[in-house]
Amino acid sequence: MVLSDKMAVKEMKSLDVTSFTVALTGVSTLLSLIVSIILVAAISAAVPNSFGTMVYLLPTIVFLTVICGIFLYFSAAYLYNVLSKRVGTIKFEIENDTILKISTKETALIVGFSATIITAVVYLAFSLILPLILSSFITILMYAAQEALATVAYQAMLLFSNPIYIAVGIVSTLIVTTVFTLLGCYFYNILGDSERGIKVKLSEEGEFTILDSIDTLSFGIAIAAICLILNIILALIMIISGYDIFTALAQALGSFVVAFIESIIIAVAYNFLAPKIGKIKAELI
Repeated sequence: MVLSDKMAVKEMKSLDVTSFTVALTGVSTLLSLIVSIILVAAISAAVPNSFGTMVYLLPTIVFLTVICGIFLYFSAAYLYNVLSKRVGTIKFEIENDTILKISTKETALIVGFSATIITAVVYLAFSLILPLILSSFITILMYAAQEALATVAYQAMLLFSNPIYIAVGIVSTLIVTTVFTLLGCYFYNILGDSERGIKVKLSEEGEFTILDSIDTLSFGIAIAAICLILNIILALIMIISGYDIFTALAQALGSFVVAFIESIIIAVAYNFLAPKIGKIKAELI
């Protein structure tokens, strides 16, 4: 049953963990496959006699994307269901299939705490398994005569094993993610007031609301506009810190283009895969 077009305030009581994990992992895997093919082709074209070696990286990247996607999206959905009972649920104002407003405080707190918990778990896991993964990766790069990339991988291994870096990273994740999510929701609500919100197709199935599809253009414009504003704020901070003004502004404008393209691709990938592998379900009241 398709939802009516009248205005409604929806409170996301819970996320269906399985559908959320499967749908977004599928989207991430498809994007990873596309990026991996482009990466392998680019490196093979730039480095002679490296195609045979680089091809082996393609299934590795895709496989790691699947594993990381399952962990990330399962954790995000599970943490939402747990944290929403303590800090409040995310609320949406929807009219004519357009999301006009998103609650700012609850969204920022849930995203901030979720990102911090996931980051802490990832750091702990990386401290145990990353040296093994990077050691194998470094061996492959050395075999392919990629000493520069092998050096970068080795430096990354040393960086992630530093306790001070881990502590700073976890605290920074909480502060930065919460603040920027708060700002992002605030700017999105301004877009919604000016009828530039994201358009979606929703339907009902029992107690769940299903995300049938995402309008690609409205999704791309909204996400890109938010990224542009946030990156302009970062650019101003960088300029005050002595960074070159033209470089900082160019990076901000570049973020708009990149975010727009990425958002369009994500929406297209979801609309393509959702009917095949399952759509995201949430309990909205």
